[in-house]
Amino acid sequence: MNQWISALGVEVLKLRRSRLFWISLAASMMVPVMIGLVFSGTIGSQSSFEGEINMAGLLKELGIVISMGGLIGFGFVFSWIFGREYSDRTLKDLLALPLSRYGVAAAKLLVAAVLSMGLALLVFIVGCLTAGLVGLDGWSLEVILHGFGRYAEVSLMVTCLSIPVAWMACIGRGYMTPLGVVLLTIVVAQFGGALGIVEYIPWAIPGLFSGASGEESSHLEAISRMLPYLTGGIGIIGTLAWWRYADQT
Repeated sequence: MNQWISALGVEVLKLRRSRLFWISLAASMMVPVMIGLVFSGTIGSQSSFEGEINMAGLLKELGIVISMGGLIGFGFVFSWIFGREYSDRTLKDLLALPLSRYGVAAAKLLVAAVLSMGLALLVFIVGCLTAGLVGLDGWSLEVILHGFGRYAEVSLMVTCLSIPVAWMACIGRGYMTPLGVVLLTIVVAQFGGALGIVEYIPWAIPGLFSGASGEESSHLEAISRMLPYLTGGIGIIGTLAWWRYADQT
């Protein structure tokens, strides 16, 4: 256990010293501020958003942003945390430490997942604060708590869907392969609607559940809502197995 905690501390320290951490924090604060200002009519045009222009509508919009932008943003987080060891040629040094391969990979997965969920939470908090400061209609603690449940589940779905990106970073031994996979999953999710099977494509589920395709599409069957979590589980197994059995030389 002490060795695993040490591995976790190393990953946290590397993240804190990276530009990725600070850039992701800045982006997660800037996006909800812009959305809140547009919703209030301070900048831009309110007509650019569909649905109600009030607090409930803003929370729905934040969920839509996470369901789509999170696939790219969180995917990059997992890609960077795993792929940088290959690109910077530090993997051999890391494996030389008295730590189990499972422990190192698990620490990386946990740090990436916590960072992704933390960024999603930051988006929600900043969005709510911005809405309160500009006096957006319908702002209340009751509305916020009601909207947080669906937003949190969307964020968790997107985080789970990003886990296989770590596996692809290991297979591709760098950044490019996993980022290509992220773009491919977005394309597949878009084509799923044309084929009529969108509710069975894991990467399309967060968008549907957030109401991006209309409220009627947000009521999904249990099997559809389970797909992102199953995909995340496969990603965890694949990543840990790769670190344990693949040749890392």
